[in-house]
Formats: sequence, C-alpha cells, structure tokens
Amino acid sequence: MSTKKKKATATGVRYSDAQKKEIVNFVTQYNKENGRGGQSAAASKYKVTPLTISGWLKAAGAKAPGKKKIQTPANAAPKASKAASKAPKAAKGKKGKIGIRYTPEEKKEVVEFVTSYNEVNGRGGQNQAAKKFKLSVLTVASWLKAAGAKKPGSKKITTKVPKVAKKAAKKTVVKASGDLAAFKAALVKVINQF
Repeated sequence: MSTKKKKATATGVRYSDAQKKEIVNFVTQYNKENGRGGQSAAASKYKVTPLTISGWLKAAGAKAPGKKKIQTPANAAPKASKAASKAPKAAKGKKGKIGIRYTPEEKKEVVEFVTSYNEVNGRGGQNQAAKKFKLSVLTVASWLKAAGAKKPGSKKITTKVPKVAKKAAKKTVVKASGDLAAFKAALVKVINQF
C-alpha cells in the first residue's frame, strides 16, 4: 500500500445568486447592444463555462438571441386546423418521399396490382409494385397485410384423407406397433393407396 495521499478531486466553484444575476444581466445587456455573443463574452470575462451560463440564463427565463419570430405572410396568417395540417406533403429527403399520406383508393390500386401480378407470374408482385409506384417494399407489405391479401407461396398444404384410409392406417398401426420397419412399410403402403 502506498503512503501517499490521493489528491482531492477538484470541486466546482460555487457562485452566489448575486454573481449569477450579475453574469445574466451582463449577457442580456451585451445581447441587446450587439445582437448576440453575450454568453461567449461573459464566459471569457468571468471565467465561467458557456454551458453554465446557458443554464443560468434558462433558469432566469432570459431568451437566447436570434430567437425572434420574423413576421412573414406565411406565419402572419392564422394557423390551419389539425385536419388540414395532416394533408400530404411532397417533401423530398435524401432517401425519397417522406411523410406522404395515401388515400384508400391508391392503396387499393397497389394491392390489386400485386395480386394480379402474382396470379400471372406466381410471385414478385410486391417488389414490382414498389418499383412502379415508387414505394417502400415494407409499405406495400403492410398494405397487403391490412387488405388481407395472401403472400404467394404461402399456401397451406392440406390433404384430406378419406375415413376409410384412416381406419386402414389405424389397423395397420396396431399390427405393426412392435417393429419400426414394419410400421414404416405399412404407412408407405397406406399412403400409396391414394
């Protein structure tokens, strides 16, 4: 074990309310005169981090510079209702269309395209619809699921075995229960009858 004592960790400087108020007043006055830059100037003048000053400004309820709302014809008009704000927007992002709402008729058209394509070609309708209508494959899949359309190749294979065959299989199973090879042969014989 070492005999040296560990250095005490530095604790933050505690500022009085008067000091905080002085710095906040300095920032607001500086911003009134110069428009902006008060936090940076106060940080270098009072040797306090800008983050600390930002917290004090927020606690004091002071507004950050440059947050004034400029009146334009667009924001001077009264706000539209919520229903109108949900109207489709043709915003383009890096990956394509974002936030577009589709009508039930458009969704139905896509679902019908996929089902008709799959009937003719067997599969691939979802991918082709995504390309044709410029949609995400996941979007097409969710519309298909909502419409209750079945995926191609997802047919359940069910074979109906006549009652006569079931009875014959039960009799054969009873006879062949002692030997696994005999059981397998009997089962194959029953299956081959149909």
